[in-house]
Amino acid sequence: ATSGSGGGAGGSHRGPGSALQRRRRRQRSTQVPPAPAVVLQTSGRQERRSERGSARSAATSDTGLAAELTAQLNAGGNLAARASARLREPGVTRRLSFEPAGCRVVQLALDLADRTAAAEMAAQLRGHVVEAIRSPHANYVVQKIVKVLTQQETPYIVAEMFDSSLDLVRHEYGCRIYCRLLEHAATNAHVTRLMDEVLGDTEELLRHTFGHHVVECALEHGLPHQRQRVILALRRNLMRNAWNRNAAYVVEKALLYGGPEDRDALASDFMASSSSDLAALARSQFGSMVMRALLRLPGPSTQKLQELLTTGAAVSQLRSTKHGRRLLDDHGLGLATHASARSSGGCGGGGGTSAGASAAPLAAAAA
Repeated sequence: ATSGSGGGAGGSHRGPGSALQRRRRRQRSTQVPPAPAVVLQTSGRQERRSERGSARSAATSDTGLAAELTAQLNAGGNLAARASARLREPGVTRRLSFEPAGCRVVQLALDLADRTAAAEMAAQLRGHVVEAIRSPHANYVVQKIVKVLTQQETPYIVAEMFDSSLDLVRHEYGCRIYCRLLEHAATNAHVTRLMDEVLGDTEELLRHTFGHHVVECALEHGLPHQRQRVILALRRNLMRNAWNRNAAYVVEKALLYGGPEDRDALASDFMASSSSDLAALARSQFGSMVMRALLRLPGPSTQKLQELLTTGAAVSQLRSTKHGRRLLDDHGLGLATHASARSSGGCGGGGGTSAGASAAPLAAAAA
């Protein structure tokens, strides 16, 4: 009886325990597990892939359209007219302008179209001019617009540049637009005002990697008061500018395109320097470029510069670099030095003395 009672108690204890375990197993089986993080991440990646795929598909479509339009424009006649009409459809020119192949067909169309059609195409960039200027592709379209259309036909180009002018003039692509404006519309009142604004910072621009191109263009194509502003900025620190890899190009351009008085003033400023300073400048890569421009100027300054550069110490400095040697050889300055040495040796009498005198500069240069 005791055993049976014990067995009965044991059996009743296992029964409920087994039922509890069965309920827990059923609950676990009916619960919905949380979505794994990897699933969400995978979904995000799939969306990004889908977006990239759509972008590639659109780019491929635009590339095909550009090829089709290019063929039609080159064929001429009705096909060219059809291509021009397609480019004048809302948004087509703007979209293609920002694509590598598309920007080329837009430029071709602007070259071939009549002024009315070209103006309609260009107008699609209204409100997007600064964005286009900063684009590695659309900036070429803006340059083409400046070349083929007047500022009266496209006043929004300069108007939209004003708010970003000080940044754009220092931009890799933006500087190109300023150069095209100077080349094709320097006398336009709005362009003049734009250029006067950016040239207010000439001293910094002429040493800037991209800005110096605009300053050079102002010297060649700008208005007289703009050229004068550049000359004055150069003269404030002429030797420093001549040593600078960017400003040296501006100094050279000033010597080539400045007025006679401006060139004489620059030459006089250089001649006030010592022969050792001029020789040090002439032996450098960019300084030698400036010296070449100086040596091409007519007048007494060239003669004085030749004399300064053919002294023994100056020749030794110049012979120490390839840029200095080229300057001596290209302008015959080394020959002039040797001739002078032979002449002084001849006065002492005897051919041997002359030979020794002529060899002295070579020995000094070798040392």
